Parts: sequence; structure tokens; C-alpha cells
Amino acid sequence: MKRKLSIEGMKCNHCVGNLKDVLTEDINGIDVLEVSLDGKYAIVDMEDSVDIDKMKELIEDLGFQLISVE
Repeated sequence: MKRKLSIEGMKCNHCVGNLKDVLTEDINGIDVLEVSLDGKYAIVDMEDSVDIDKMKELIEDLGFQLISVE
């Protein structure tokens, strides 16, 4: 299912790369389709089994804030 993750705190392309790495390597069941530094979001295709709380924790460990999952 495609979901839009609103994320605050990304400041550069290195941040975008780190976010992509965490989402694809540390969480099973997610494919990153797009990450927008300017738009402050990531579009992902994720399985229903993905633990949103774990995803939020990993994103916050990078220093970003997961605002919403739509």
C-alpha cells in the first residue's frame, strides 16, 4: 500500500540518503519510491505488517521527526 510519510528535519541530500537506507535496510516490507527534501516527505510502498512505531523510532534515531503517515 502506498503511504506518504511527512518528515521534518532533513536538511541535505545526505539526510535523504540516510533516510532511504534506514527505511529499506532496517525495516522489512518497505520499498522507498521517492524522498523529497523540499517537500519534507517520503512516498513508500509498505506492507500492512510494518510496525509504524518501530519505523518512527528509527526515523527519530536519525534526528528527524515523523509527523504523519497518510
